[in-house]
Amino acid sequence: MPYINIKLAGTLDRDQKETIAKEITTLMEKVAHKPASYTYIVFDEVKGEDWSVGGSLLG
Repeated sequence: MPYINIKLAGTLDRDQKETIAKEITTLMEKVAHKPASYTYIVFDEVKGEDWSVGGSLLG
């Protein structure tokens, strides 16, 4: 059973999350031969001030 955790700086709206979830689920079906009902996806939205790249905070 695939468990996919998507972490991103900032936020997505519901429609964006739904589109991403559908696309990733379809990809898992095509490439890994996993039924859609087995694929779990979690979105973790992180504030820019809580994410650092190259020693600098994003927000």
